[in-house]
Amino acid sequence: MLETKEIILASISGPDRPGLTSKMTSILARYGATILDIGQADIHNTLSLGILFSSDQQVSGFILKEMLFSASSLGINVRFDTISEKEYSDWVGMQGKNRYIITMLGRDISADLLANVSGALSDQGLNIDSITRLSGRIPLDGVENSTAKASVEMSVRGTPKDKAALQSLFLQMSSNLGYDISFQEDNVFRRNRRLVCFDMDSTLIKTEVIDELAMRAGVGDEVKAITESAMRGEIDFCESFRRRVSLLKGLD
Repeated sequence: MLETKEIILASISGPDRPGLTSKMTSILARYGATILDIGQADIHNTLSLGILFSSDQQVSGFILKEMLFSASSLGINVRFDTISEKEYSDWVGMQGKNRYIITMLGRDISADLLANVSGALSDQGLNIDSITRLSGRIPLDGVENSTAKASVEMSVRGTPKDKAALQSLFLQMSSNLGYDISFQEDNVFRRNRRLVCFDMDSTLIKTEVIDELAMRAGVGDEVKAITESAMRGEIDFCESFRRRVSLLKGLD
C-alpha cells in the first residue's frame, strides 16, 4: 500500500527557553518526519519558530497531538497549516530568483525608514525573505547618544522592475532621512567583499597624509605642489599619485 505524504507548517511562538526547539524536533524525529524548511528568531526573549515538515498521513495526527501537548506544557502557542503539493512546488521554484541585500545604518533604525524602504521594495516587485539586526542591542538613550549606532539588513528575492530607479530612490532616502542605505546583489562577490577604504584623511585630520610622509622624506614642497595641482584638476589623479609616490622612494 502506497503511503500518502502530508506537508504541514508548524508555527510556534511564545516565551523562549532552553530545550524548546529540541523538544519539538524530537517529536518529528520519533515519527520519521522530514524537515523541509526551518526558521527561528528571538526578539526580547520571545520566540518565533517555523518548521515545515512532511510525514505519512497515518502518523500526522499523532505528531500534531504530541506537539500540541508539548506546547501547552511549555506555555507556548503552536498553529498548524496544511501546505498543498502545488504550493510547495511553487515555493521551491522561487529559489532560482535573484537575491539582493539591503543594509541600513544610522544612530537608530526608525519605523519611517523601514516603512519607506519596504514600500520601495514592494513597488519594485521584490519580496522580503528576512530582516536581521546586525548591530548590538539599542539602549534607550540611543537617539541622544552621539556614539550610538544601529544597523539592519534585509534579504529580498525577485527581479526589480527598474534597478537604477530603485538605487536612485535609496540614495534620495539616505539624504532625506539621514541614514546610509546599501543595495547589493547577493552573490559570491558581495560575500567576499569585506574591506572598505575611505579617502578621508584631509577631512578627519585636516591634512594630506602623503604630504606628511613627504616632509619626513625631505621632499615636502615638491609633493605638496603636485597634490595641489591634482586638486585643481590640472593633472590626472593617477599620474599625480605616481609622481608623488616616486618621490617617496626609500622612505621607511
